[in-house]
Amino acid sequence: MSYHLFKQNDHQTSRWSGGETTQVFLYPPTGKYEPGKFDYRISTASVEIEESTFSALPGYKRLLMSLNHPLELTHESESFTVNKKMKPFEVDAFDGADKTKSVGKCQDFNVIFKPTYTSEMSAVSTIRDRQLLPCVRYFYYMLVDGVMTYIDQEEKHVAKLEAGDCVMVEEGRTISMISIESHQPQQSPAVVEVVVWKNEKSL
Repeated sequence: MSYHLFKQNDHQTSRWSGGETTQVFLYPPTGKYEPGKFDYRISTASVEIEESTFSALPGYKRLLMSLNHPLELTHESESFTVNKKMKPFEVDAFDGADKTKSVGKCQDFNVIFKPTYTSEMSAVSTIRDRQLLPCVRYFYYMLVDGVMTYIDQEEKHVAKLEAGDCVMVEEGRTISMISIESHQPQQSPAVVEVVVWKNEKSL
């Protein structure tokens, strides 16, 4: 396996109707953030208005969390309507085709992916001796400054990370290990971890 460090200044930021969105990663790199033209996308966005409506993304699944303030989401599909009141760092999973509205201003974090993939997302205070499995892609988005230690085939790499940086560990054929430490209090999230892998039936 190998890792890539994307600095905060590398991310692409643009305006949307409710604030700003910053693209952390898009796969494939030659894709575009348009329905059908990408496999998955990781981003963070500011929600600067009290009520907003999400763009419809049929053919995709979504994960979303607020990084700082409570957020209320309403998902309306053809068969039912779901209302969720979320605390910061809670994850909501929903279909991109749903008519989704939000109430509350916040900074959020998003993963959008095709159903041929599976993705998981969580916010943690530290990553300690995490074994990284082959054929899986890992992303670590820093909420605060920290230090990464990465070990691959007995080779050790240490890197200082700043808030807004993202480490991506590529898919490979060997098991590697990663640790990320910060001075953040133990109960306060310092890192958003995103895991993405392609479903076996899609290989």
